[in-house]
Amino acid sequence: MASGCRDCRTCTKSLLGRTGRNVLYTVSLSWLVKPVFLRNCPQCGHVLRRHQRRGDGSFQD
Repeated sequence: MASGCRDCRTCTKSLLGRTGRNVLYTVSLSWLVKPVFLRNCPQCGHVLRRHQRRGDGSFQD
């Protein structure tokens, strides 16, 4: 017996369609959440934790 109903558009969507939708949701969510929770470099836009730092904590240029 199928887990979904046969008339629902969501239940009858193909595996490729469901996977694509999940990937789209994940990518869009991470794209929206990243600027809010992670600090980015104002110069290059990359995440600050990826920048090299000196022993005193300042950034290497």
